[in-house]
Amino acid sequence: MMERTDFTGPETIAPRMDWRWMVAIGAVLVVGGVLAFLNPFLASLTVEVIAGAAFLAGGLMQLWMALSGGNEPSDRWLSALLGAALAVLGIALLADPLAGLVSLTLAVGVMFAVTGGLRLALAFRLRPAAGWGWMLGSGVLSILLALMILFTLPASALGLLGLLLGVDLVTAGAVSIALGLRARRG
Repeated sequence: MMERTDFTGPETIAPRMDWRWMVAIGAVLVVGGVLAFLNPFLASLTVEVIAGAAFLAGGLMQLWMALSGGNEPSDRWLSALLGAALAVLGIALLADPLAGLVSLTLAVGVMFAVTGGLRLALAFRLRPAAGWGWMLGSGVLSILLALMILFTLPASALGLLGLLLGVDLVTAGAVSIALGLRARRG
């Protein structure tokens, strides 16, 4: 594995950002993550509504581009179909948030299963190279998470997305705080 030698510290990641802002942003993210942990169902619904709105907005933009663009007719047709599919998905998620939660949680479970299977395959291809066991372990963990999610549906849909959001927010916040404090010292 190649080692990066051009990294000099947190100032490379956020060159002109005051360390206080990095710590403040990190604190806000950590608080948001903790709130997601305290009410994972509400956080899951929030994720689902934001995803539905994003699909709807993206679909409408895609439709507008297809209908107003100067592309070939066959390209416009395919682009319009893509836009319509995205818009319908967005409307479906917004119209029935609980069903949308189940659908998105199912998608997360399938994603864990697929990535876990790919990691297992990669691990066996890397064997006997050093570190192949870590890839194997990661694949096994992803498969176990997929099984846990898929075999507990629809109950797992009530909070899983909110818990994943909480983990992401707390992790991102902790990294931002750490980088800010390191920038302060440096």
